[in-house]
Amino acid sequence: MTDDRWSEVIRVLVEEHILTGAPVSSGVIQERSGLPVSSATIRSDLAALERDGFAVQPHTSAGRIPTAKAYRYYVDHLAPVPLGHAARSRISGFFDSVQLELAKLLKETTQLLSDVTAMPSVVVAPGFSGEEVKALHLVQLSEDQILTMVVTEAGRVIQQRARLENAIAPSELEEAERLLTPVLVGRRLGGPMELSDERLAAVPTPTRSAVRVALSAVGEVAAADSEIYLGGTRQMAALWDNLDAVQRVLDVLEREAVILDLVSREEGTSIRIGGELPVEDVDMAVVSTGYESGRSSGSIGVIGPMRMDYRRVISAVEEISRELEGRIT
Repeated sequence: MTDDRWSEVIRVLVEEHILTGAPVSSGVIQERSGLPVSSATIRSDLAALERDGFAVQPHTSAGRIPTAKAYRYYVDHLAPVPLGHAARSRISGFFDSVQLELAKLLKETTQLLSDVTAMPSVVVAPGFSGEEVKALHLVQLSEDQILTMVVTEAGRVIQQRARLENAIAPSELEEAERLLTPVLVGRRLGGPMELSDERLAAVPTPTRSAVRVALSAVGEVAAADSEIYLGGTRQMAALWDNLDAVQRVLDVLEREAVILDLVSREEGTSIRIGGELPVEDVDMAVVSTGYESGRSSGSIGVIGPMRMDYRRVISAVEEISRELEGRIT
């Protein structure tokens, strides 16, 4: 089999299986490919693909279905296809009109990506580390409880509640905010943020306690894992062949650490299929890419079965990533 015929047989095998979900016969491949060879030759080609691990035959006399190896070959030789006019208009219209705080924007973007691809999607927010603090407020909730609020350059709001060891007066809390403002505002999260013991020794105990609690809260947020937004999980039953497969995918999506490992923050589009993913025995493929937000980066991706429409999904992920990055930078 020539390289060109090899590529064409795999292309038709994969695309027909994506379209129908059924085994693909030699006759269908002959018809769809337009190759100037007989159906018997195509059957021989399919047998060779099966021997080399690119196809399997579910039962005797059936056609073949592609393996993860065939999907990888297909994706590696895939020519990009732009989204249709309707999908592009929907994406650009969304980002032209939306006026939301970043967390809500990312959540809505997850739903947009899921709607466009008809698959579960994930958006990983940029980490807070590296973002510049634009404003700080300490709010008294009760005699011994305060709320630390930090606004970052990206417009994100950090809110952390904490209980103090002693009751604090409003004037003492105001003093804590006054002391913290030059330490935090204009600085980048994750960098050194502290007041000397000598400086704190001169203020009342409740003020000193509020300062330390607020600094600890900000430090925890700067070091925390990125927030994850999932969308489209209700569509899973229509994508996988059986409930066992759906349950295995749900088990994966319940583990935040695994989700963070599924989607790429690197430059360029990542397509990982089957055993290339950090999960075992799950019919899954992930198309993802990163986006920039100031000094931080996040990622977006689509999670689906290996039998996904890679052309459409890749185009949607890349288009929405570009629009999102343009909206927040």
